[in-house]
Amino acid sequence: MGKFRSIETLSIDSTVLCCNFVNTVSTWKTAKNYDYFAGYDDFIAWCFKLEISPRERLESLKELANEQPEHALIALHRIKEIRKVLQGLISAVAQDDNDKKSAYLPAANLLIVDAISRQRLLYIDGKFTMGQIDSANDLLSPVWKAVQSLSELLTDNETKRIKECPMCGWVFLDETKNASRKWCSIKACGTTDKMNRYNQKKSLKLKKDKG
Repeated sequence: MGKFRSIETLSIDSTVLCCNFVNTVSTWKTAKNYDYFAGYDDFIAWCFKLEISPRERLESLKELANEQPEHALIALHRIKEIRKVLQGLISAVAQDDNDKKSAYLPAANLLIVDAISRQRLLYIDGKFTMGQIDSANDLLSPVWKAVQSLSELLTDNETKRIKECPMCGWVFLDETKNASRKWCSIKACGTTDKMNRYNQKKSLKLKKDKG
């Protein structure tokens, strides 16, 4: 029996919103993967889990999606397109692949312009702050916070700390003191990677002994 997966079981292995958004596919290393965004309701469940927007706003979007299933399907498709752009650019940065960076940058810039257009100067609790104005009728509204997070990830951090798990392709910001984090999770991919390398060494040793 296959492993049961849902938004509830999804691991949150990064402190950065755009990385967690990208990490809603079980693996980016193979086409045979599990997409946690099977439906628009799953996207909203993920937003609830990460507390991206106020609960009442997310509840309203969930109701709107149920009332307009065709629009919800279109929104879900767009959400996945946006996710692929973010994954492509972050992966390119992690691999220091300039060709891939150049390929994904135009699409990423268009998304960032869209996200910035939704930002407003707000006055809350006696302080000014920048924040997103969410439209009650915009099924895409939560995703722009992930896009805004992308620009912050790339401009506020050393690019050498932006990494991609070699096992599953999940992305993360390495916040260790000496930038030594290698995997999305030491318990999951870290253990698997170490075991694979141990088995490879053992296999090579056996071949040498026989030869």
